Amino acid sequence: MSYVIYNKNTGEILRAKAQSVGMYIKNYKTESAAKAALTRLDKKGKLGGLTVMNPDSLLVDHVTPYIKDNFAIADGDTYREIFPVKMVERVNLMSGKTYMEAEDTPRSCSPASELYWSM
Repeated sequence: MSYVIYNKNTGEILRAKAQSVGMYIKNYKTESAAKAALTRLDKKGKLGGLTVMNPDSLLVDHVTPYIKDNFAIADGDTYREIFPVKMVERVNLMSGKTYMEAEDTPRSCSPASELYWSM
């Protein structure tokens, strides 16, 4: 069983930057490891923030930083009960048949995209 740290408001899973270049940690083996990671990120000020755009100039107006209370820790099954995967209907590019697919499926894994068939 793995644990995730997620934003209570948006449901977005917190990705902690790993020591390897370009790698991120999203899952933790134990709940205590997730709590420790959340505390470390909070102390370093790396929890991210909510960006508010200025509608007149389309530039960033200000960033409201997240605090530790904006996040919760849950095991993977509980997280999926709270935030279920949204399914969308797509059309297979080769066969023309419709099928259901998770909304956040990458293009390279979706038979509805040309990228999938050209790899």
